[in-house]
Order: sequence, then structure tokens, then C-alpha cells
Amino acid sequence: MRQTDSRHLHHTQGRALSWAISGALVGLLFALVSLAPAFLLSLALRLITHEQVLLLRPLGTVWMGSAQLALSSGPKSQQALGLPTRIEWNISPLWLGAGDQNAGVLSHLKTDPLTLLLELQAPCCLEQSFSLTLKPEGLGLAITPQNAEIKLPAHWLEGLGAPWNTLQPKGLLSLQTHNVQVLLDHHAVTAKGVLELKIDQLSSRLSTVKPLGSYRVLFNAQSSPQIELSSLAESRLILKGQGQWTGGRLHFEGLADTAPADEETLSNLLNVLGQRNGHQASLKID
Repeated sequence: MRQTDSRHLHHTQGRALSWAISGALVGLLFALVSLAPAFLLSLALRLITHEQVLLLRPLGTVWMGSAQLALSSGPKSQQALGLPTRIEWNISPLWLGAGDQNAGVLSHLKTDPLTLLLELQAPCCLEQSFSLTLKPEGLGLAITPQNAEIKLPAHWLEGLGAPWNTLQPKGLLSLQTHNVQVLLDHHAVTAKGVLELKIDQLSSRLSTVKPLGSYRVLFNAQSSPQIELSSLAESRLILKGQGQWTGGRLHFEGLADTAPADEETLSNLLNVLGQRNGHQASLKID
């Protein structure tokens, strides 16, 4: 009888120890995930964008932190140009923001158990918080931003290197999203929806004409990705063109034009933009 009780005691102690070890491992794993440093997010963005979009001096964790969002010309770049203020982020499961009603929470748990909500704040560029969802799709990730407007300084593009660092543009970039969704997987990047970029009061160090004008770039991915460049009213430099995004590359052809009276004044700028033909220059990306 005593031997049976002893075996039962050892068995109970063994189970308790097993549960304790399992609990400790789960707790350690949760701590590692929840306290993952923001540097890991910075590293992931470097890899995805081939070091053209950077998070400099990251603070906090992957889930809640801040950094300076910067552009660079790529892996060999020695410089990067950041936004004037830091960008802050908060990542949480979508169902946590489903509302106070249990039905809403349960609905999101059932349909989007793994979907994350990413909220961004940047005093320089966002009038209010900007949010997007991150949802696993097969072996990839679907990114869906809310319909919103983002304003950025045009000189930020200089961080991408040539030709922007030669043009040294000044003005205001206004980006609007319309039902956009981007799918990232190991094969390619696909998108749908409409992105509208407006460039207001654009000027360049290569021209004494200030401003050169205002312009619109429309990226329409409702069927096949199409890009259209057009000039807005009262632009001294007329830009127009069309292109397609195929096989992960941009193919674009267009024209930079100006009145004959402005040809001499804008000559340096036209030379940089493309092959000259009088007061016109061809625009080509291939």
C-alpha cells in the first residue's frame, strides 16, 4: 500500500514539474515575442526594400515603438534622408479593436484571428493616425491601408539618390489611397486599387523658374497596373506620360515640354530629364 502511494506521489510530482517547465517555456516565448526590440522591424524593412526605406534609431519594441523613417539609394549608400519628425507605430491583433461588444470581438476572432492592425502617427505628415491591416494570405502577406491622405516634403526624395539629388526638388507631395491592397509573397509584389500622388508648387535648384508647376501621378491597379503622369493648370514645365508596372519593374515613357520662350531658362533641367529635342525632352524608365 505504501509503495502504491509512493508511486502515485512521484507521478503527481512529475506531472507538476512537467506543467511548471511547460509554463515557464510558454512564458519565456511570450516574453521574447512581446518584448522583441524595434531593431528587428528595422532589419525586416531593410531586407524587404533593399535598404531604400529605413527605420533609423528605432526605440521600443516591434509592437510599439518609434523611429525616423528615411530613404536611401540602396545598399551602397553612405547617406539617408529622414523625415523631420519621428514616426510612431502600434501593432495589435485586429480583434482587440473590434469594440466593446462581445459579438464584435468573437466575429473578428472567427474571421480574422491572425490579422494585425498597424497604427502610425507622424506629426510632420499625418493630421491624424493612419492605420492599415496585415493579414496572412497563403505564404504571403496582404497589406490594406485605410483610405487617407499623407503629406510629405518633396525634398525627402533626394534620399533615393540620382536623379533626385541632382534635381533637389522642393514642394509638397500629397498621397491619397483609394481601396488599395498590396500582396507580398516570395514570388512577386501585386497590388490593386488606386494611388494618387499630387506634387504642388514644384521647384528645382536647376531652374530659376519657381514654381515650375503642379503635377499628378496616378497609379491604377484595378486591372493591370497603369501609371499616368499629367500636369495641372498653369505649369511652366509640362510633364506627361504613361507606363506599366510589369515583372517587378517600371516601364514608362513620357515627354517634358515647355513654351519656346522658356527653353533657355529651363535648358539645364531639360538636359537632366532626358534626351533633348528643342524645347522638349523625352522621359523614359525601362
